[in-house]
Formats: sequence, structure tokens, C-alpha cells
Amino acid sequence: MGGTGACNSLLSNDVVPVPSGPPRKVEVEAVNSTAVKVSWRSPVHNKQHGQIRGYQVHYVRMENGESKGQPMLKDIMLADAQVIGVFYFLWEMIISGLQPETTYSFTVTAYTTKGDGARSKPKLVSTTGAVPGKPRLVISHTQMNTALIQWHPPVDTFGPLQGYRLKFGRRDMDTFTTMEFSEKEDHFTATDIHKGASYIFRLSARNKVGFGEEMVKEISVPEEVPSGFPQNLHSESSTSTSVQLTWQMPLLAERNGIITKYTILYRDINVAYQPVELPVAPADTTMTLSGLKPDTTYDVKVRAHTSKGPGPYSPSVQFRTLPVDQGR
Repeated sequence: MGGTGACNSLLSNDVVPVPSGPPRKVEVEAVNSTAVKVSWRSPVHNKQHGQIRGYQVHYVRMENGESKGQPMLKDIMLADAQVIGVFYFLWEMIISGLQPETTYSFTVTAYTTKGDGARSKPKLVSTTGAVPGKPRLVISHTQMNTALIQWHPPVDTFGPLQGYRLKFGRRDMDTFTTMEFSEKEDHFTATDIHKGASYIFRLSARNKVGFGEEMVKEISVPEEVPSGFPQNLHSESSTSTSVQLTWQMPLLAERNGIITKYTILYRDINVAYQPVELPVAPADTTMTLSGLKPDTTYDVKVRAHTSKGPGPYSPSVQFRTLPVDQGR
């Protein structure tokens, strides 16, 4: 009796069945031309028959309703899959390396330490068509505040090209210019390219499926001295011996680089040849002139500097200090 009981016990441990229920709610969705997302729920709990260790996604290429080529398998340990739902019930996996514009059949099975369980019903999905690869892109900066953009078709077009899209702008600005070109065009000249700035160019090619991956190039235009002067120089307040001045940076296109400092030049209008020059560094756009004479008119102008030197002075603006009584 003891031997028979031991034998029955051994058999009962060895014949634990694999999952008898398939994974539920299997869904497949094309992500792009070479990848598909597969999602599923765990088998019904009373049909798992043990702890599920992982899942296998089986897939095969289909033509005219029949499988073609070797079936493929993706083994997913539970630690590798992404848990989407609560209680580990909902899983998803990206299957990549597929062929564009191709139909595949997918099934999913759960496994325990005893083996694979029942497979889900096949699900068919077709990958999208492939978009073109990166075009080849050449950027040439000229001395006339322009940039010549030239391009060549991608090596892989996946069908006839239908055009190009170019996006470009200053790296330090949020807004980019977007332009589209026909498949026959191969160059464009961008104007208003500012000196002392870095520009990003993004070019993509389009076929019947859509735009492909962008080719990205960046150019940096050398700095020069500012070609424009600070804007809107005016007085915020004054006393009998001081004037607070405020101004704005030169126009963006005329800065020609990073403004490193300003220079203020001022003089008593009654003293023609004794101007005072004061640096404003770092590049603040406000300054208080002090030690002035009461009830006196002063002529003031300001200029900006880059690492290459100073730009032109702004037009002169005149300010008058208050009389002594009012200054107090």
C-alpha cells in the first residue's frame, strides 16, 4: 500500500497539465513598416494550472491566405514584457524586424515549467508601407546672409518619391520655417541667415506612405561686430545729479553674435569736446549715470559689443537733470 501511495503521489506531481486556456483578448496593431504591437490578457485563472513563467508569440508571413517561410517565435519572460493593466493581467510587446507592406499571422501561448499551453486564435495584421530613408544634405553658408541648401534622394526610396520637406531656423529660437518641394527640386537658398548664430536644417523625403526620417545638419555662422545699434534708449527717472537710462538690444538680425557688453557715451551739451565713455558689463540694458550737474542737458548714446568688437552708436538722445530744489 505504501508503495502504491508513493507511486500515485509521484504521478500526480508529474502530470500537472500545462495551461489549458489560451491568452485572452489578443490584439495586433501595426506600429510602422517593420514593427507590430501585440497585446493580450492572461488565460482564465482556473485554466492556468500553475504559475505562468512567460509567453510565446508565434508569427508567420502570409500570402493569399497561406503561411510562407519559416514560422518565427518571440519568447517573453514575464520580467521582459511591459505590464499595462493591474494585477499583471494585460501585457504588450513590440515585434520588430518585419517586412514592409506584408501580412503576418500572430498567435500567443502561455507556458509554465511543464511546457506550452493552448494557443490563441490567429490574428492577422499588415505592416504599413515603408517611408523613404534619409536624404543626403549639404549646407553652404555664403557671405551675403544666405545659406545654400542642396540635397540628393535617399538611397532607399521604397517607391517613387513625391517630394521633400525642409524645416530650418535658429537653434536659440522656438519657431522654424517649414517649406515643401517637389521631387524634381534639389536646392533652396535661405535668406536672413544671421551672423553669429547657429542654424538647424531638417530635411525629409516623401513617398506615397508619407515622410521619412529627417536628415539633420547644423551650421554655425561666425560672429562679427554688431551692424545695428541698441533700440529705444530712454530715461526711466532722474534727479538733480543722476539719470536712469534703459534701452533694448539691437535687432536680432543686426546683433551678429552674442552681446557681451554695452558702452555709454555722454556729455554736457555745453561742453563739446569732453564726452565720458562708460562700459556696461555684463550686458545689462539699464544703467544710472550719476555725478551729473543739476539743471543740465546731457547728450547720450549707446552701442553694443560682441566678442569681435563694438557696433555703431545709437542716435543721440538728450536728457535734463532736475534743478537742485526738485532734485531734493
